Amino acid sequence: MQNRLRILRAERSWSQAELAERLEVSRQTVNALEVGKYDPSLPLAFKIAQLFRCPIETIFFSEETSMSIFERFTAKAKQVIVRAQEEGRRLGHQCVGTEQLLVGLIEEDSGVAAKVLKSVGVNLDAARIEVEKIIGRGAGVKGVEFPFTPKAKLVLDSSIEEARRLGHSYIGTEHLLLGSLQITDGVAVRVLQILGVDLQQLRQQVLKEITLGPTPIQIVTSSSGQMKSGGDNSGDSPTDFTSGEISARFCALLFSWVEPRQLGHIVGSSAGFQLPNGDVVAPLVSFFSRSRLKRVPRTYPELVPELVVEIKSAFDQLASLQEKIRRFLDLGALIGLLIDPDERTVAVYNSSNEFNVLGESDLLTIPALFPGWELLVSELWPPVFD
Repeated sequence: MQNRLRILRAERSWSQAELAERLEVSRQTVNALEVGKYDPSLPLAFKIAQLFRCPIETIFFSEETSMSIFERFTAKAKQVIVRAQEEGRRLGHQCVGTEQLLVGLIEEDSGVAAKVLKSVGVNLDAARIEVEKIIGRGAGVKGVEFPFTPKAKLVLDSSIEEARRLGHSYIGTEHLLLGSLQITDGVAVRVLQILGVDLQQLRQQVLKEITLGPTPIQIVTSSSGQMKSGGDNSGDSPTDFTSGEISARFCALLFSWVEPRQLGHIVGSSAGFQLPNGDVVAPLVSFFSRSRLKRVPRTYPELVPELVVEIKSAFDQLASLQEKIRRFLDLGALIGLLIDPDERTVAVYNSSNEFNVLGESDLLTIPALFPGWELLVSELWPPVFD
């Protein structure tokens, strides 16, 4: 499998041994990965992506392996895998089983799965106690990666099938939970039964939650033909003048840095994307890397932008824009920016939905996407002419 591991390592001036130490694998494993002689398991690939703060699909390139399903995972589903791997390490085991996936689903407490599990009385401490009673603690040997057990792989396969049945092109925590319930001889199902959960009732509760979930972000076409993402100002009126100028300035300032380096594409609100859940949306400004889409299609690329930018207009409610950015992050965006001309601030959101607010004397940097780029926030505001 081709990959950018060597490049990413060199950018940070890490030796193979230093990278191996951070990943808790052998140097030989890192070398085999870099030369394409060894394909990582999904848990190890998740760990690498987390370390370099990049999507898996921008590090590894293969259409023939199960790695390609990663593009369909929501940000919360990805976190479940990461947390499951951490749980395996906590108990000293060198694999990810259905029981670790269950703990990961509970621990990622903002997902649909965690919400439903909580509603039927399942909590993290109780689940961990029962898991440890069943599988015990391992030797805690370091230097190996964390592959999925055969039954955990069946959970992933079942999750994909559940998403297909529901007509979803993405895989969220809800699909992982539904997939876990299909593996009736797995430790996860056994733990749920011990905790007194009615499995059929749990399945119905998940399906009900999916049906009653938040309204998807939809594309809206104005009378002038311009596309906008849904929100308070998604009617026929265009954005206000100040927000429009800020959008143009931001695009120009970032484009002038991205284009010479051929990093990818900066697009404005007239460019739509088809998200994994089937919605077609157009953030005010967005970026996607060249490694994810080398040739721009004539219609809508089927991907989630790595960067989405919204600018509060005079007609917007701040809460609506915050929720819109969080929805993009849940679907796989890495960074969200919310520019507020009224407060003259920029809020920077990451894939964990954490955010930092910058004032006009602060520098805006996005090292995960644009290493070395920086912008003084005050440069975003329109000039005042005498």
